[in-house]
Amino acid sequence: MIVEPEPLGVINACQALQSALRRRLRRDIVRQAAVQRARLARLKRLSLRFVHVARSDGLGAAYNKAVRKAKNKVRHHLRRWVPLRVFRGPGCAYHQPSEPIDAYDAWRRVNEPSPFRAEALREQVETLPRPASFSILVPVYNTPPALLDAAVASVLAQSYEHWELILADDASTDPALAAYLADGLSLDPRVRLVRRATNGNISAATNTAAEHATGEFFVLLDHDDVLHPEALTHLAIRLDRERDVDLIYTDDDKLGMDGGRFAPQFKPDWSPELLLSFCYTGHLTAVRASLYRQVGGMRLGFEGSQDHDFWLRASERARRIAHIPQMLYHWRVLPGSTAASGHEKPHSFEAGRRAVEEAFGRRGVPCRVEQPDWAVAAGCGVFRPVMPDDGPSVAILIPTRNQKKLLQTLLTSLEKTSYRNYRVYIIDNESDDPETLAYLARIPHTVLHIPNVDGVFNYAAIHNAAVARVQEELLLFLNNDVEVIEPRWLSQMVGWAMLPGVGAVGARLLYQDRRIQHAGIVHGMHEGLAGHAFKLLPWWDGGAMGLARVTRDCLAVTAACMLTPRKLFREMNGFNETDFGVAYNDADYGYRLHDAGRRSVLCAEAELFHYEGATRGFGDNPREEANYRRIHGHRVDPYFSLHHDAQSETFEVKPTVAPVAPVDRPVRVLAVSHNLNWEGASRFELELTTGLKASGHADPIVVSPVDGPLREEYEKAGVAVRIDPSLVCLFGGEAGYAEARRRAVDLIVEQGCQVLHANTLQGFWAVDAAREAGVPSIWSIHESEPWQTYFDQFPTEIARIALDCMPSPYRVVFTARSSAEVWKDMDTRRNFGLVRYALNVERFQAELAGWPREQARAALGLAADEVCVLLLGTVCDRKGQHDLLHAFRTMAADDASRVRCVVVGARDSLDYSRELRRLADGLDADRRGRFHIVDETGATAPYWQAADVFCCTSRVESYPHVVLEALGRGLPIVTTSVYGIPEQVRRGVNALFYEPGDARSLARHLETLARDEPKRRAMAEASSWILRALPSHTDMIVQYARLFRAAAESAAGDGTHARRIDAASRSVDLHLVHGVHANVFRSRTPVSTSVAE
Repeated sequence: MIVEPEPLGVINACQALQSALRRRLRRDIVRQAAVQRARLARLKRLSLRFVHVARSDGLGAAYNKAVRKAKNKVRHHLRRWVPLRVFRGPGCAYHQPSEPIDAYDAWRRVNEPSPFRAEALREQVETLPRPASFSILVPVYNTPPALLDAAVASVLAQSYEHWELILADDASTDPALAAYLADGLSLDPRVRLVRRATNGNISAATNTAAEHATGEFFVLLDHDDVLHPEALTHLAIRLDRERDVDLIYTDDDKLGMDGGRFAPQFKPDWSPELLLSFCYTGHLTAVRASLYRQVGGMRLGFEGSQDHDFWLRASERARRIAHIPQMLYHWRVLPGSTAASGHEKPHSFEAGRRAVEEAFGRRGVPCRVEQPDWAVAAGCGVFRPVMPDDGPSVAILIPTRNQKKLLQTLLTSLEKTSYRNYRVYIIDNESDDPETLAYLARIPHTVLHIPNVDGVFNYAAIHNAAVARVQEELLLFLNNDVEVIEPRWLSQMVGWAMLPGVGAVGARLLYQDRRIQHAGIVHGMHEGLAGHAFKLLPWWDGGAMGLARVTRDCLAVTAACMLTPRKLFREMNGFNETDFGVAYNDADYGYRLHDAGRRSVLCAEAELFHYEGATRGFGDNPREEANYRRIHGHRVDPYFSLHHDAQSETFEVKPTVAPVAPVDRPVRVLAVSHNLNWEGASRFELELTTGLKASGHADPIVVSPVDGPLREEYEKAGVAVRIDPSLVCLFGGEAGYAEARRRAVDLIVEQGCQVLHANTLQGFWAVDAAREAGVPSIWSIHESEPWQTYFDQFPTEIARIALDCMPSPYRVVFTARSSAEVWKDMDTRRNFGLVRYALNVERFQAELAGWPREQARAALGLAADEVCVLLLGTVCDRKGQHDLLHAFRTMAADDASRVRCVVVGARDSLDYSRELRRLADGLDADRRGRFHIVDETGATAPYWQAADVFCCTSRVESYPHVVLEALGRGLPIVTTSVYGIPEQVRRGVNALFYEPGDARSLARHLETLARDEPKRRAMAEASSWILRALPSHTDMIVQYARLFRAAAESAAGDGTHARRIDAASRSVDLHLVHGVHANVFRSRTPVSTSVAE
């Protein structure tokens, strides 16, 4: 066979293809190399950021952030191949939520410059009777000129004018810095340069600057850091308000060379024991000049920890110490600085250790001080004392009822205790287990047999009785479900208790898996109650500012392990056994100590396992929760920053503005309600707006596209109402919507509103208009339907706008946690919050008073022995009232004959209402007259007064107002368990649950309550207490008032305002920092200088 040669054209084509493949391969290699280099650079940046976060916020926070980023990256890639519904349920065809931003980035977004805030500060400064003068002390040594220039510029940019800047050059040797100091400083006569003839380090340079200062207060500024433009303004206002303040500090964060800000330190108020752990006060610090001189300024030999040593000494003589919860200082992170890592300057650790050791000695508690191994490894200046094993006598009081195994574990672990002067007392609270009784009979410890009074367990009472039988100097309350871990736990606790002013000392308690159970009690968590700090963090995680691993001050400590002087305990009348027999007695004791000027200390070195709830179980009595709100609900925890999320026990950052405007100035609010009908959400707007108006917190105007009967109620309360249907156009296309939005924007501007409040998801158009007008907004959401489908009722372009509005409000407020959980994917700016819808009890009781129960029942034709089941709410498919009808049909004849059902809220305009009437007409003759359907009305008092049982059949509810009214009326409740309803009631205590549509189960519950009058009475009484255990109407008004005040001063819109600090930091020429000194500084006449020896 003869093989024909390939045609020339084919050969040429193959050669061309080969060449093209080679070119494509080379191009792809080059491109991939660039991509890989970018990836490596990103990996390097992320690694550095991980290290920064680990050092500032703890390894746990860094790990969690890294895991979150990794998950987001994987999700991003998978979304290209896998449908969205795999990740987010059914998904949404027209909206994709963005990835959540960093919590501190979200905080900075709302705290960008605000004209309203700036004006409020300016007005206050203008009215100061005697403005304070500040001397800003800056020690300078071989500072990169660009960074020093940025520091000086931040002083020149201060909105407050009464200052002088003293630069003390500590004999710098850098020619570039010398050139800058000679030719680059500002002409402002308030800027003064002092030259030292010899180098003396930072302490000497600071003292030299102080010698030339004339201000009433000294402000300490490092030579490469940056002040917030309003830093001195905040200091001046606070110092004018509190004239006896000698020391003051603020919050701070870190500033990278790329201009990025990170590692915020939102600090507690003055905490003397925390200062003994580390220099938490940090920056910004201002000190009265006379105090600075009195203590001798900075001590030589403590360089690297000179600020810590100064604070320890100055705080001992200060009349008062104040904290401003504002981010007013930005701490530059440079290679070789302690801001980057304490490893850079190890000598500073020894200086800090000596400073703390001397401070303990001056306080009358001589001890050795060391740096924990974990702090050495992390490169942070944290210290702890090593307390002696001898000291005052301690009575260890251990309550128990049976539980021999737990008690034996504890007593065995106590044997490792190194402290010597203690005695163990077992409080036997009616043990009846033979094994436990035999064990108690043979242990070498004293057993105190203390029974319950009237057969009711009362933790506070049995401990008060036990204290009366012991004589030791110190009392240690210790649960029987704990186990000692560290031998020196008691030595450390006793040592801290010896410090002047300390009233109680607690321990760090861990779960068996070594996650934190207790690291101090925080007031305000769990919606205004008490919670445990840093709960569920790993034992090695320091948490925010490292507070989870250090000894610190807190408002109270748990009595599961609490040390307090016996004499003091008796003076304070012990635990409150009347109001807090079981729960909150330890918190109450700590709060009373605080009111008496004593401090509670969490001793982090004392670690024990706590098998929480093992003895008595869980579950707080609603009476005690109600008492807590009544007695302590007004408190503000000074050791918990308002910039941390009170819903998080791990102190997560919450985007929050700390208002500066006077509290007596009402905020101008435009309140938007979707209608003015007698509906739950519309009534909420009425209650909120009139409450804010009456309390003087707000000057509101109400706007609604739909008129209704609530208009008269607003006008009675003196609130102006405007009805304007033209503000909303949801089905007229994008052009129609835009025109309606323009009218809404004009209205916002016309009314001079500082904040807009939108009520319900239907109010998204108002949020959009506020965003367009540059006005902050608050958006209250009552619905619980999924975000993926809720807006499907509107055209796609309008639905997309609605969901796009979620990031813009200062706060998106939900009334139920369950509703917020449904919408959590949209919380990309961390602006979701929780404020409970509360019943106005006074108004409700006044309405009920107009209808005595006998009169109300007579009006409805109820016999004395009939049980009235009330179901109140708009009769519609979402409310599911047909469940009650079907349940009533299936009830046993004897029970049905004792029951009369009343359904209030029918609208003949709704098909569902008409259908329910038809079904009711079809009931058997013996039941038809016992099932009543009443039209919708605002006059519901007679129905509440006549009722014996309340029934809720809703399919979708967030936090229904009618359930709160049922609690206020004191009724037993039978309800579905949808969304927020279980957050309002207690299963088996005042409520019985059934599944929507399960009419048979509903019928069984109604039969039980119809037969069992004592059960009805017990559940009714519990309802009254449970309402008082929930946040009150006053709580709701106060929380919203705080939100409105904060929102008014927040940065509105999408965060496009200029960041002055970031812009200044980014303008720094990084080549100057690394030694390539280009001539980039402005030419200025040199300032006069003086030379200091």
